[in-house]
Amino acid sequence: MEDANEFVFVLLSRVEEHRKKELAEALKKLGSINEHQEKIVSDLTSKLLGKLFQHVIENIRIATSNNEDKTIKIALKLLMPNHN
Repeated sequence: MEDANEFVFVLLSRVEEHRKKELAEALKKLGSINEHQEKIVSDLTSKLLGKLFQHVIENIRIATSNNEDKTIKIALKLLMPNHN
C-alpha cells in the first residue's frame, strides 16, 4: 500500500461489497417490505459499519503518516488477508 488513502479505499470498498451482499440476503429473508423500510435497514448497516471502522481508519492514517510500516503490515494482514 502506498498511502493511507489507498489502504482505506480498498478496505472500505471490500467492506461495502460485503455489506451489500449481506443486506440483499437480509432483505430477501424479510420478505415484503416497502422502500422506506428497506432504506432504514440499508442506512442502519452503513452507519454501523461506519462507526465500527472509524477508529480503525483513523489509526491507519496516523500509522501511515508516522511511517509505522510494521503496524501497516499487521493491519493489512488482519483486515485484508487475501490482499495482493
